[in-house]
Amino acid sequence: MNAAVEAQAMAAQTSIDFIRSIGFTSDSEDEQFGDVRMVVFTYKSRNNEGELDEITLTVPILTIVPIPYLRIEDMTIDFTSKITEEMVRTTKRDTSVEAKAELSVGYKQFLSPVKVNFKASVSAKHSSSKATSNRYKTEHTININVRAVQDDIPGGMGRILDLFETAITEQAAPANP
Repeated sequence: MNAAVEAQAMAAQTSIDFIRSIGFTSDSEDEQFGDVRMVVFTYKSRNNEGELDEITLTVPILTIVPIPYLRIEDMTIDFTSKITEEMVRTTKRDTSVEAKAELSVGYKQFLSPVKVNFKASVSAKHSSSKATSNRYKTEHTININVRAVQDDIPGGMGRILDLFETAITEQAAPANP
């Protein structure tokens, strides 16, 4: 949007520069606008007596050249975004505990001492697995369409050009003796 506003400002400045450099003469750097630049045309025309006369036509140049007045008529901004996310997560956990105990007691009567046996065993098993996968994908598209057109002449410039038209003069060249 800022670019469109800046483009409009640049177009206006271009119009001013065009009018200043093409439409006016300037004798010094300090003077922004000088005298109106005139174009002189010479052509032949028949007078009332049927003779050819040479006519000189003096015309302000701004009345015969198109002045660039560009403006942005339409601006469209399209924005498309596509985000893809894929996540795979696997968790596996195995836990097992095993315990064994064994006790034996023996007794004999005749001169035998008492016998005691004890056995114990403990085992533990633990396994764990974890798988994680992440994938991100982004796509962005921006389309900008701008349509510029030749704008109408501003009212003030139209009035100036009307005044310039009154400055158009047509003179018959002096006859050669």
